[in-house]
Order: sequence, then C-alpha cells, then structure tokens
Amino acid sequence: MVGPDATDGTLAVRIEELEMENARLRSLLGLDRPERVGPVQAPRQTLFAQAPSRVDPTVTQGSTTNEKVHLFRSLFRGRDDVYAQRWEQASTGKKGWSPAVRGGWRKGVAFPDLLPFTDEVMSRHLAGETTAGLYPLMTDDTCLLLACDFDGPGSLLDALAYLDAARAEGILATLERSRSGDGSHVWILFDDRVAASSARRIGAHLIRQAMAARAELDLASYDRLFPAQDFLPRKGFGNLIALPLQGECRREGTTVFLDPTTLEPYEDQ
Repeated sequence: MVGPDATDGTLAVRIEELEMENARLRSLLGLDRPERVGPVQAPRQTLFAQAPSRVDPTVTQGSTTNEKVHLFRSLFRGRDDVYAQRWEQASTGKKGWSPAVRGGWRKGVAFPDLLPFTDEVMSRHLAGETTAGLYPLMTDDTCLLLACDFDGPGSLLDALAYLDAARAEGILATLERSRSGDGSHVWILFDDRVAASSARRIGAHLIRQAMAARAELDLASYDRLFPAQDFLPRKGFGNLIALPLQGECRREGTTVFLDPTTLEPYEDQ
C-alpha cells in the first residue's frame, strides 16, 4: 500500500519534471532571452483571446460545479448519446478505452446498453473520479470541433507551430498538455456543425502551413486529427479523444491548457 508521503513525493517529482521541460522548451523558443522579456510582465492571457459567443465570461474557478460543467460542455461538444471511458486492470496492468455501457463493456454484445454523456459524467471527469473521452464525429458526418494530436519528443514545438499556423489564418485555437505529459493537443472549436471532411481538410492545410513556416521542424510528432474519419463507420463511433481537465491529471499538471507565450498553465483553468 502506498502511503500519503509516497504519493505526495511522486507528485512533487512529476511537477518538477514538467517545470524542467517547460524551461527547456522556453529556452529553445528564445522566451528566456532578456530582450524578449520587458521590465514589466504583460498580463497573462486568457484561454480565448476572443471568446466564442457561447462562452460565459463570468464563469471562473470560483463558480459552481453546474456552471463549470455547462461551460465545458458548451465548448467541447460531440455525441451525447455515447461516450468513452478509460479503464485499467489492476491485475494485468492493461489500460484502454471502450464505450461506456451499463454493466461494463463486453465484446460480442450485439446491442449494448450505451450510457449517455451527461452533466454527471462531465462533473465526475472534472473531479477526477472517472476519465471520459468524446466521440467527435456525429451521426450526420459533421463535427463541432477539430483536435490535432502530437506525441513524443518535440511534440510541444510542433504543436506551437501548428497553433501559429492556425492563428495566422485567423482561426481560434487552444493548446493542451495531454495526459501523458509528453504530448499536446491543439483544439479548434466551431460555432456550428461542420462537415468532418471539411474540418479535416482545414487541419491538413494547417499542418502543411506549419511545416512551411518552420522548415526546421518536420512535425514528426504529429499523430492524427480528430475526428479521424470523414464519415461515420457502419459499425462503431469513430475514434475518441480524451477530454481535457481530468481532475486527477490536472493536479499533476497534465490535461491543462497552456499559455503559448509562456508555456505555463493558465492560472484559472
């Protein structure tokens, strides 16, 4: 059994590792040079430089749980009739994802009793009691968001290049440190439903622009776009993406949104 001291020590080591990685990347980007830092620090940016119309600017970390859940769900939108749940087998150490179903997921069940994605599920995710994933591809082959996944060495630099390409095109995008701490997600949130094929073409265009703008980066850490398909498969729901701000991970400094000018988490997630 692991005591509280060991748990606290592990968390402290993990946070220190993330701080060291931030310092290394800030150095690579020249953010630590004196000429890049004025005598007076600029105000910390908010998550959205220009908030989408559906964002309630009055919601803060001091707001009620219901207000936070409503804000989160107004931004990160996908299918509501099904969601993914992360699982881990203590006996074997195996980890994975499966659709959330009543009684637990089992292969070979023709018509599983799927559990809907509700405010309660979202609240438990934010509290760290479960880990939820979103199926972004809707039944009419549209989506309400586009996420680009970067994994492994250089992922944050590649994600920043992609983020810059999006902003150069006037596209609002946000940067998240993924669950592992060694990857990044760049999220683009749409006001209305967009054909998944069109959204994915936007993502592919931004990848090309990022590579052209930063010739020294080959975007080798680029993994995939979500939605990962243009059309909903005949069987299944398309690929899932883990939702940000999972409570347990957030306390360890992952699944949080980063200020691209400092590579530090925003103060009020």
